[in-house]
This record gives sequence, C-alpha cells and structure tokens, in this order.
Amino acid sequence: MHFEIGMCELGFVRNGQGIYHSPHDTNHYRVLTLPNTMRVVLISDPATQQAGGAVTVMAGYWSDPEELPGLAHFCEHMLFLGTEKYPEENGYAAFLSAHGGSHNAYTAQDNTTYFFEVQQEHLEHTLDRLAQFFIAPLFTESATAREMLAIDSENNNNLQQDAWRFSQIQQHLGSRDHPYHKYGTGNAETLGKDAVAAGIDTRAALLKFYQDHYSANKMVLTILGREDLDTLQKWAEDKFSAVQNRNCKVQVFNGKPFTPDQMATRLQVQCVMDGISMVLSWYLPSNLKQHQTSPGSYLGHMIGHEGPGSILALLKKKGWANFLMAGSPEAFADFEPMPITIGLTPEGLDHVNDIVAIIYQYIHMLSEAGPEQWTWEESLRLNALSALYLEKGSPSATAMSTSQRVARLALSDEWVVLGGGIPNQFDPDTIRSHLSILANPANMRLAVLAPDLTVDSVEPYYGTKYSVQPIAPELLKIWASLPKNPDLFLPSANPFIPTDLSLKGPVVPRNSLAFDLPTLVEEDAQMKIWHKLDTSFNVPKASIFMNVCTPLAYSSPENHIMTFLFVELVKSSLNEYTYDAGLASASYTTEVIRTGFQILFLGYSDKLLVLVEKVLQRLTDVVAVLDLTQFDMYLDLIKKNKKNAMQNPAYQIALYYDRMTTAVGRFHHDETRAACSKVTYEGLRAFIPKLLASLNFDILVHGNLNQQDVALLKNAIQHNFKAPPIAKVLQTPTVILPTEYETHCVRESRIKDDVNNATASVFQIGRASYRSAAVLDLLSTIIAQPFMTQLRTQEQLGYIVTSASSDSAGVLNLTFLVQSEKSVEYLDERIEAFIATIPTIVAELSDETLQEHIAANIAAVLQDDKLLFAHSARLWGQIAAKSYRFHTQLFTAQALQTITKRDVQELVSTHILQGAPQRRKLSVRVTAPHSDAKPQPGAESSDAVAMTTTTTTTTTTTEAVTTDVGKKADVDSKGAPVLLVDDFAAFHKRCSLYPDPAYEAEELVLGKKKQDGRGGFRPGEGKLANCCYCCSTTD
Repeated sequence: MHFEIGMCELGFVRNGQGIYHSPHDTNHYRVLTLPNTMRVVLISDPATQQAGGAVTVMAGYWSDPEELPGLAHFCEHMLFLGTEKYPEENGYAAFLSAHGGSHNAYTAQDNTTYFFEVQQEHLEHTLDRLAQFFIAPLFTESATAREMLAIDSENNNNLQQDAWRFSQIQQHLGSRDHPYHKYGTGNAETLGKDAVAAGIDTRAALLKFYQDHYSANKMVLTILGREDLDTLQKWAEDKFSAVQNRNCKVQVFNGKPFTPDQMATRLQVQCVMDGISMVLSWYLPSNLKQHQTSPGSYLGHMIGHEGPGSILALLKKKGWANFLMAGSPEAFADFEPMPITIGLTPEGLDHVNDIVAIIYQYIHMLSEAGPEQWTWEESLRLNALSALYLEKGSPSATAMSTSQRVARLALSDEWVVLGGGIPNQFDPDTIRSHLSILANPANMRLAVLAPDLTVDSVEPYYGTKYSVQPIAPELLKIWASLPKNPDLFLPSANPFIPTDLSLKGPVVPRNSLAFDLPTLVEEDAQMKIWHKLDTSFNVPKASIFMNVCTPLAYSSPENHIMTFLFVELVKSSLNEYTYDAGLASASYTTEVIRTGFQILFLGYSDKLLVLVEKVLQRLTDVVAVLDLTQFDMYLDLIKKNKKNAMQNPAYQIALYYDRMTTAVGRFHHDETRAACSKVTYEGLRAFIPKLLASLNFDILVHGNLNQQDVALLKNAIQHNFKAPPIAKVLQTPTVILPTEYETHCVRESRIKDDVNNATASVFQIGRASYRSAAVLDLLSTIIAQPFMTQLRTQEQLGYIVTSASSDSAGVLNLTFLVQSEKSVEYLDERIEAFIATIPTIVAELSDETLQEHIAANIAAVLQDDKLLFAHSARLWGQIAAKSYRFHTQLFTAQALQTITKRDVQELVSTHILQGAPQRRKLSVRVTAPHSDAKPQPGAESSDAVAMTTTTTTTTTTTEAVTTDVGKKADVDSKGAPVLLVDDFAAFHKRCSLYPDPAYEAEELVLGKKKQDGRGGFRPGEGKLANCCYCCSTTD
C-alpha cells in the first residue's frame, strides 16, 4: 500500500518538458539523448559567471579484473594525460588553470565521474577537450609507467587514515562472490610488480578495460552554462556525438556483500587515531531505482534522531557515547547498507553489548509502533522545503551531482532535477520488511574500533590489524527478545518547521554596489552589531555570526581547554532541543578561537532567533546543568582530539608548523593536551562565571532579518549578559623572517608506520596591499600548473604537489608543498630547481596568455557568491579581522588591471629566487618515523634555538659552524647558512614583528571615508564614486 503526495501539492512546478523544479529556480532545463545513446542534461543559467560540466560513466572499481585491483582508478588518471586532438600531458589542466577553472574526477564502486568548472566564455572549448577523453585518449606507454607511481602515492596518502582502513577491512572480509570485496585504489604492486609476475601487460589491460566499459550508452553528460538551451544542445551534439557506442552492458551485481555465515560477527580493528567507535551494519534490499519511496531514509531518520527518547540521548546520559549517525548516503543496485556508527567513551567501550541491546530495544519499539505516516510526511515536507529554496551551488558540483544521480538512479526525464531527494511515496510495507531484517541480530555485523584491541590478523593492502569472531548464539537470543526500555520513545512533532517564508526586503539587482555594504547599527561597550537586510538572494534565510570576545579564553593553556569544555558542554546540554532545529535547517556551529569563541547561526529566518535566544540563555545557565559524567566525557574527547591533531598526514603537519613558526603566541597542541590533566570539574565551575563576566560581542546579522529582529537580538544579549569593560583584543603578530639565512623547522611524523615525508617551502612576501596581493596571486596562477606538471606528472614525486599564495593575518606568503617518500632534502632541492625556472616561465608568457591569466583572476575575484551564507562569510571576514574593507573585490580587480609582466618578474627576483635581496624563506620538513633525516627536538620541550646570522661558507655537507657572535649555527648541503628552530618562543623573541594591518595609501575609497579609527563605512556616507587611487590616511 502506497500513499503519495503530489509534487505540485508540495509546491513544485513542471517546465515544458515536464521536468519538476522549484518555482524559485531561475535555471532552464532540457534532457536529450544523442544518436550514440549518450544521455544529456542541459542547464542554462543566464546569470552564471562560471560554467561547468560532468560525465558519469557507469563503470567503477567493481568492474576491475580480479587480477588487477585499481585498474578503473588507473584508467581515470590516464584520461587526463593527453588525447589525439590535444596530446600534451596536462594540457587539459593547464587550459583550465589559465581560464579560472578547475577539474577533478573520482572512481566509485559502480561509476566514475569527471567534472570541471571554467570561466563562462571558455565552456565550448573545455567541452571539446573533455569529449576527447571518451573519443581518442592516448594512453601512452611513458605516461602509463609514470602514472602508476601517482596511483601508488595516492594510496600511500590513505594508508594511515582510519576511514580508509576500516572501509578496506570491510571489503576484504566480504564475499568473494560479490565485487564488494575488491580493493579499488590500486598501488604500484597491484598494477606493476604483481601484474608483471603474473605475466599481465597492464597497459594492454588498461586499453581493454576502456574498450569494455567506456561506451556512450553507459554515459550521462551534464552541461551548465549561461547560453540558451539550443546553444548548449548544439555543443553537446557537436562535441560528444563522436563518442563511440559499443553497446556495452551496464554491469548488474546481484547478491549480498556478505554470506549468511559472515553475519552475526564481531570485528575488532586497531585504529591509528586515538578514538573509540563501534559500527553496526545491516545490508537491506536495494531501493536504488525506487527513489520516490526511499524506506532506508525513513529508518535512518528515526534511528539517528537525537532528541528526547533517542538512542543517543540515553547513551550520553550514561556516559557511553558522544555521537551517533544512522543510515548510508549511498545505495547500490543489489543492496543498501544500513550502518549505525557510534562514537564511544572509554566507559562505553566496556559496555558495547549493552549499547547493542539499547539499539535493539529501539528497533523493536519501531517495529511494534509501525511506520508513522505523519513522521514520514513531516520529513518529506522538510526535504521539499529545502529543495524549494535550494540556492545555487558551484557549476561543477551541480553538474557532477546531476550526472551521477541521473546515471545511477536511471532517472526519467521528469526527475533529473529533483530525483533522489524528494521521496514523495509512503511505502509502509517495505519499511516493515526492512525493520524485520534489522530486528533479527543474525542479520547484523558488529565492528569495534580502538587503538589497543586484541587482534590476530592483518589486512593485506593497508596493513591494518584486526580480528573477527562469531557472536555467541546466547547473546543473539538476548538481543532478539529484550523488554521495553522506558527511556526510549519516538520523536514528537518538530516545533522548528518554518511557517513564515515571506521576504522582508525588496529585491535589488546584484550589480547594485549597495549589495556589499552592511551597516553598523549598534555600538556600545558590550557589543557591535553590523546588519545587512538581504535584497538579492531572494530566500527566507539568514545568517548570524558572533565573535564572543574575552581575554580569558587564550590567556593560558588551561583556560583555553576550559573554554573548549564550556562551549562543548553548552552544545551537549542543548543537543536534544537543537536537533529538531537542525532538521528544520535552523542550525548553529561553534569554534573556539584566540579571541574567545565564535557562534554561527544559519537557516530559515522564521525560527532562527528562537534558537539564538535559547543558546544565549544556555551560555549563562550552563553551570546549573553541568554534569560530572559529561565533563569527563568531553575532557577525554578534547584530549584525544589534541593528540590526533598531531597524527594528521605529513603535509598537514607541515602546514601546522608553518603557522607555529611564524605566528606569535600560539599554544602547541601538546601544551593544551598536557593542560587537560590540570583541568578539574570544580575548576571549570569556578572559571565559567569569570568567563561570562568578560564577554564582548561582535555580530553580523545578514539575510531575511530586519531592524526589529536586530533589536530583539540586542535585547537578548543585554538580558543575559552584563556589559563588561572593553577588553583588549588579543593580537596574533607575525614574525618577520630573516633574509640573511633560511629558517628551517624539522619535525618527525608521529604516525608509527607512515612512509611519507613532506616539505613546505614558504616565502614571506611582506605586509599585504591590494596591489602586492594581486601581483602575488597572479604569479601563483601562472606557476601552479607548471609546478604540478613538473614535480607530480613528470618527476612523480608524489600525489600531494601544490603551490598557492595566501594572506595570513595580513602577511602575504607563497607556499610550495610536496608530500613524498623521497627525502625532505631532496624535495626541497626539487622545489628550488623549479623556482629557478620561474623567470623563464614568466618571460616566455605571451602577452595574450598573460592577459588570459589576469582576466581569469579578475573574474575569480569579482565572482558573485552563490549562497547567502557564502556572502555572509565574506562580509564577516572583514568584520572579524576588524578591517571593514567590504569592497576588497573591486579594489583587487582594479589593481589586477594595472599589473604588467615586469611587476611579476620583480616580485620573483626580489622575494623568491635564491640570492634575492628580500628572500625570506621558511622550510618546514616533516620526516617519516624511519627516515634518515634528523628532526629537531620538539618545540614543546626544547629551550634552545640554534641560529646563525652572517656566516658564509663553501662546505658541501651539513655541519655546525661558529658565527661572529658565538652562536651555534648550521649550513645546508650547499653551504648556505640555516637557522634551525627548536623553540618557537625563543625564535619569536629574537625576530622582529610585522605591525598590525594598516590601510594602504593606495586603497580605493567609496565616497568619503569615515576617519573613525576603523576605516569602516556608516550610513549616509555617499554612493560609490568612480574608483581611483588616493592618499587616504592610515590608522
């Protein structure tokens, strides 16, 4: 028995082709099938500044030959390395990079998807390049041999990541009669050494795989551009009709990933990170192509609910768990996974069987109550509301998701926009059938993950240690017939569902310059509130950003941890209340920062202030609801998170030590982790009133909230908090790196079995101005693709190879980053070798190519924010930094228009090249635990800093020397003087610091600039004048 709510009743409309879409959606849609049977979805967005496209091929790593794991993934990589029409390796990537674009691809179990984004005017040519992937790829022998190393490096990057390790163990233990058991990434052994030993020609197998699976009838193409639908259709037909239809069948995989005798088992997995979790897994019949019913979504919603009476609410009260997730985002043609993942506390690890019992009590309660139509309808209407007011995403993301959904769900034309997201048919019979499967413990697999579990086996590809044992039949019987639990009950109606969706402001075209300007509407000793009533995004949504400032939050490592605890315990105590708000798209997030903590609220404006007032109230009364069990649970979680932060991949640790070396006053993760042992329950209770007595608020209210709403927010703050004296803002100064020697920071990875090293070469350019930032960004654009082509594609140093410019607290940097099995010294040498070629790269740029790069950067700078929240975040960045330069985009774009090739060359010769007069280089080197490199002692324990000042030498090996001031010094392999940073505080004391960010004399002005010490703009100060350079004063 089905019950259906029509799409039109839910508020949707149909276009001329019958395609369902939101009446607020300004895009135009068309679906067609090319003569070669390739399916095409066209999206015309007349307002878009970027275009995008995607192709999904219905073949993934489940189609790999058993003897060649990773072949589908390898094929995905190879398609980027040249075609007959465009033979240059990385030519596709270089073209996109030069025209403000990007690209990527991924290989999943049953599909492979390629997608891109580019400046609108270059869409047609990009489509032509993409089409050649599927018409005439080269698969050259030289690229085949080299790209195997890239696959291996990508695999190495994942080896110590617990999510990948657990997924691979699950697959490794799967039935050999189902492709679920296959290893999908591949590595140098599976594609190279093992293949050679088995007499397999990998390139020949690659060509065969392409012929067997890359066929037009298995592909879906999506194009999103500004052009009308007829033009987009012509491009699709012209570019993609030549893709051959080989009439390859889409593989259908029948069966289950585990046999019956593989169920009812307990898997124990040793994880890398310091964390404990458990996963219960069932495998339900697939409803992949019955997207209008989606019974798995209903069950995930009910079991994963976090409100009163939920599984998680009970587990948190017992101190056994801190999070729970239910349901899977993916389903396959023959089964749908139904996992329940729970984050455990140490005490929870001792109660795994009790937790399973609670879950089964909840499932039995669901079975007895039966499917509830009102609950289904509430969830449906929330999903429909989200789709009705869905804001536009990036063109590449839209094209990618559309292609994949249409291909995997085999959607009919009417559903290409909304299919898979609006299950508008209630199917209680299938829900009951699924519940009967869940209710039988014999159908469940249990996994427990922790660092120190007893294990007896090793997974072959990742080296993960595990054990698996059957669950005792007596325990299965207990779980199957448990009594009711009075602490568990079903969710109630959601009070946060919005009812007022009217807009409070007029609609103004986005090209109005007033679009960017918030107004400072409240300013006193307690708060500053900036407000911008939205008139452009046309959605009943709002964002409220709050910096809750206090000097206590970062005054010591202990206070930093107690601030963390305070924020986490506030969130935890509200979770049962705020979960419904999140379901209704009224949510909030928190982050502890150096100046205090930040709270971000976003969602439908109708009930958002109700949520805000509740959170503000809980900030003040949390002491009354503090619980020792919750205190212990979250203190343990924070301590583990601090430890885990130092067990990230090597390249992430390199970036972390870049910040530690250059930013003054930061606490090392080891310091704050050690401080956890000094924090007590009583100490926290005493700390919170002091924290609350010192709070100031910086706030941005943006979106569908008016001045009356701002007044309500102000009243809520004044009601809950007393105005303290204005606190001194805690600055984060940046050191000025020396020019007379390189600064080196060398550390060892803390991941025991990591094979990766990483080197980050950071060049400090100096204090940012619009012009200097524009020149650096242009240089970064010019060299990004050549750097990746040389070090990744040609030299195959590793999978992580990137370069980028950045602005850190107003100081410009250019960073080159490589992660590899090669030594850190070798990586630095190869980075320097590339840097030596930059003058040639720039000199050989034609005027046309340079102007293309400039145009791409200008387009990127001026690109409209597609989401209300994204625009809020842009405005907030200026407010949080206290710069208030809301027209930075316009100023930067004008600066870009004035840049010449000589400007770029002067930047390189002044700041980047070896011997440059203002070269300020930091080399951060993270070595694998068994590397020959010798890391320095950790900054958390060393008291000394080795340094040199004016020494020069011609020695060719690293050795200690004595400077003219009697300090210990080192030189690198070329004899250049090097300062080795052991102790960050000592290093910071001997360095000069950059002054606080100031407004540059070149700054463009908007009418009259208010000289109020902030450089901000107040109401009535005039409209945007013709942009020009001026000599305005700085603060």
